[in-house]
Amino acid sequence: MECASYGLMNGYDDGSFRPNANVTRAECAQILSNINPEWRAEIIYYDVDSSKWYRNVVSHYGTYMGGTYTDTKHTTPFGYREYFYPNRACTREDFVYGVGNVIGISTDNNYSYFDDWVSINPNYVDVINAMRMYGIVNGDGTGMHGKFNPKKTITRAEVAQILCNLIEVAEN
Repeated sequence: MECASYGLMNGYDDGSFRPNANVTRAECAQILSNINPEWRAEIIYYDVDSSKWYRNVVSHYGTYMGGTYTDTKHTTPFGYREYFYPNRACTREDFVYGVGNVIGISTDNNYSYFDDWVSINPNYVDVINAMRMYGIVNGDGTGMHGKFNPKKTITRAEVAQILCNLIEVAEN
């Protein structure tokens, strides 16, 4: 309810929330747009149909998430093809990295880390650690520092918790 009141995330048309459902990469791009609705630089993704509801948010916010692929083997006016995979379930690391980038989180002095930090994409480690340091993401409670489980798909409940944590940090 808190996410909906801030315009960050809504339930389904039938009134359900489906907390254990996975969130697609396109849905995560929409949530990034809801966090910071300023349009970003546009990228045309080869696998994003221009007739889909998510075309604009993916083209403007897809670069903030990880998990894209650049294929340089095909000749196009740009010299490459960029892929986003909009209908795939989003991973925890791709979403958290995207949120950190959209809010412009400072990655200076990151000393908080997860027990499974070596499993996190090396390009995302600083942003994800900063998100933990500010209390926006937490570990799963296992081990000394908790695990982040970066390659696990993110659920709607996890996204909502991250957004609620973000609201709390922003208000304090």
